Amino acid sequence: MRRIPGLFVLVAALGGPASAEPLVLPFETGPGGSRILVKAEVFGRPVVLVLDTGSPQTMLRPELVRLPADSLPATRFSTEAPGLLAHGRWSVATLRLGPKTWPLRTVVAARFDAISEALGTPIDGILGQDLLREFHTVLIDFKARIVRLGPEDVPAKMTARE
Repeated sequence: MRRIPGLFVLVAALGGPASAEPLVLPFETGPGGSRILVKAEVFGRPVVLVLDTGSPQTMLRPELVRLPADSLPATRFSTEAPGLLAHGRWSVATLRLGPKTWPLRTVVAARFDAISEALGTPIDGILGQDLLREFHTVLIDFKARIVRLGPEDVPAKMTARE
């Protein structure tokens, strides 16, 4: 196997989790206020993603990762448990959240027609745990409508119960 010196430094500079600054993302809630919707970019195209701490993987519409929509079966969505039944296919995408970019990130391509219909708003994908785990903390501030992905520990006042 041939090694390429400096490749790790390049990847970190392009936007991995190595930054000491938190990533602060504004969010909106979907109809009914039950979903956290963040704006992002996939291959430079604006998209809306549902922040889903229960999803193990980031998922995107197949068209965003240059696959035909009809190449995958429809995803079923229920507002009752278990929720999402997706048939996906591994792919890659360049994903940007705020100032951070993840070039050629592994994602799952899946259809989101049923989810968009159930939520009453167009959805381009799900921001899942695979990306969230790259950060030390994930703080959701509902009053300020921001998600803070940070390198720091959770402040003591947020961990103590009174």
